[in-house]
Amino acid sequence: MGRSRIEDKAYTEPHSIVEVASKTLSSYPHLVSVTAVHDEKEKSIELIYTFSDFRGALKNISTRIPEDKKTLPSIASVAPAASIYEQEVSELFGVAFDGNPFTGKRVLLPDCFPNDVHPLLRNVKQEDLEKVVAGCMLGEPQIYVTGSSRYSAESVILLPFGPYHPALKEPERFILVLEGETIVDVIPKIGHVHRGIEKIAEGRTFLQDLFLVERICGICSFIHSWTFTLAVEELLNVKPSKKAEYLRTMIAELERIHSHVLWIGLLGYWTGFESMFMWIWRLREKIMSLLDLLTGNRVHKSFIAFGGVRRDVTDEKLNTVAKTIAEFEKDYKKLIDEIMSYEPLVERIKGIGMYNAEHAIRLGAVGPMIRATGIPYDIRKVEPYGAYDEIDFNVVTGKGGDVFNVTMVRIKEVLESINIIRQCIEKMPRNENPVPKTLVIGVVKEGEAVARTEAPRGELFYYVKAANSRNPHRVKIRTPTLANILLAADMLKGYTLSDVPVIITSIDPCFSCMDRALVVDKNHNSVFFVDFNKLRKENKRIR
Repeated sequence: MGRSRIEDKAYTEPHSIVEVASKTLSSYPHLVSVTAVHDEKEKSIELIYTFSDFRGALKNISTRIPEDKKTLPSIASVAPAASIYEQEVSELFGVAFDGNPFTGKRVLLPDCFPNDVHPLLRNVKQEDLEKVVAGCMLGEPQIYVTGSSRYSAESVILLPFGPYHPALKEPERFILVLEGETIVDVIPKIGHVHRGIEKIAEGRTFLQDLFLVERICGICSFIHSWTFTLAVEELLNVKPSKKAEYLRTMIAELERIHSHVLWIGLLGYWTGFESMFMWIWRLREKIMSLLDLLTGNRVHKSFIAFGGVRRDVTDEKLNTVAKTIAEFEKDYKKLIDEIMSYEPLVERIKGIGMYNAEHAIRLGAVGPMIRATGIPYDIRKVEPYGAYDEIDFNVVTGKGGDVFNVTMVRIKEVLESINIIRQCIEKMPRNENPVPKTLVIGVVKEGEAVARTEAPRGELFYYVKAANSRNPHRVKIRTPTLANILLAADMLKGYTLSDVPVIITSIDPCFSCMDRALVVDKNHNSVFFVDFNKLRKENKRIR
């Protein structure tokens, strides 16, 4: 479970995709991903729409379009979550989606990137892309407005929030449309640290890609390598030993704890509770030390292998894990009780960024974001992988979407992870060798496979296509942050500028912010930028 071969794609003609998607959503309401695959021989592009029923079943809808007529209808009208996935395909493959709300806007690639270059087409070489990027001179960013007349205020401000800002730990950019202090519209602009890993993966072997995908995220690096491994193992028809499955599960849960605790600390930092930030990050060091003890690394573990893990773990080390995790649990419970009894913190996050289950489903939310609304969607339960089918644990849910409920879900999930780790240590076979006979694989036979796991931020999806080669033909990665970004933008509407850091951080994004604002003045029919120097002069004049 957690992985499967794609052998039963339901094909439909391009003009029927909206109708078919609408019917599919009645039984499979969660759009997992939109995957594009370029077929040079057939001179076509295949679009694979993957839907989930929230209970572990997937349905793949496929359609093909000629590479010289790359146009088809958008399904965003029936599945709003598709808008961001289709736009990714549009920019990277050159496919035009009629009716997509992002049409005509750059969301992923830089504004200066040539319109006729689409990086993930098979005939576009990596060395050529390097030249394109090197010659791409960044100028004024494009600001997308559908017309200032739609807003009621005399003057609206379009404030670029990102990609670099003290309230963001990684680059991301949102164009915030403000009427006074109130946010009335939000336009995401992603891709500021896009490293082209999917393109790079095509030019490397499966084994090299195992270490490449681990570097997609420094916080949840292991789950990326595990998800990729699950897909490749399905193509190889390889199954690891039970001990390897338990070790993988234990490392993944330690990683979940370190990610959630890191996030809880940052929540304190962005709400002005800096002492909370320092307290909980100091506690997190116990978990980082355990990851170092078990894998040899704190961040990029390089622990997993196709068919198992790269090294065994002794009973002595497992005993150390059990002892340390008990100490951590005691300190964690005490600290959380103190933190959540601090009324100013609770008041700051309660009722902020409110949303409901229907919104979460329509916008494709995953992980703690959807579970906060009461929907128990957790891949570890609905499609168990590793040792999760042999472990007893609860799926934590909230009572309604807002920053408070998302916080409580993550707090309680840490305790469930501790419970899972204990069971892994108790149930783990001691007489098995978890290391495969060989760590190297050669040619992988033709086939397609997908894998899903529950990363700390939510459902992580990988599609891998092999074509009788040592290198994959296509590696598609849909991260939880991309799935949650539309919900984050929607959550901001109706709230104030001061709420932005708290609401954005609720999705635990992988992003950061910029130094100018665009003002649309309806009275004088003018549009102008306010850069940092001008803002500083105005500030001195006012004072």
